[in-house]
Amino acid sequence: MVADAGLLDFNGTFIAELIAFILMILILGRYAYPRIMAAANAREERIEAGLRAAQESEQRLLQVQEEVRKTLDEAKAQAREILSRSHADATVEAQQVLQNARAEAEAQIERARIDIGAERDRAIQELRGEVSALVVEATGKLVGETLDAQKHQRLIDEALNRVGGAAPAASSRN
Repeated sequence: MVADAGLLDFNGTFIAELIAFILMILILGRYAYPRIMAAANAREERIEAGLRAAQESEQRLLQVQEEVRKTLDEAKAQAREILSRSHADATVEAQQVLQNARAEAEAQIERARIDIGAERDRAIQELRGEVSALVVEATGKLVGETLDAQKHQRLIDEALNRVGGAAPAASSRN
């Protein structure tokens, strides 16, 4: 009868194996599976948290990149504005320097004209004095007599009128 044993024959080992199997499932279900499932769930949660953190980091990175781009745009705009203002300020300052230089040059020219006019008047006065002395001396030699002050002044005025073409103030006294 030993040879007729089949796969589904119930014997003592089958029951022992069935009891061992059920005990193993109960022990594993009671002690091992909850720990394995908790570790798997914890790992799954860590992975999900890592994915969320990666997504948040990516979003923050995009926000930071956008803020950096805006900041750079603002800085470029401010730089252009500063350059524009400094160029305008430099232009205004250059125009002021040019105007000041022109005004100073005109003032120097005017001072030179005044100095030249004063020098010319002084030279004319000296020349009149020398001419009058020469006229008095020449007249004295020609006439051979000494002239009184009134005749002397009249002769000087006449000589100056001929030489200068302008009547001196003294001739209006006669």
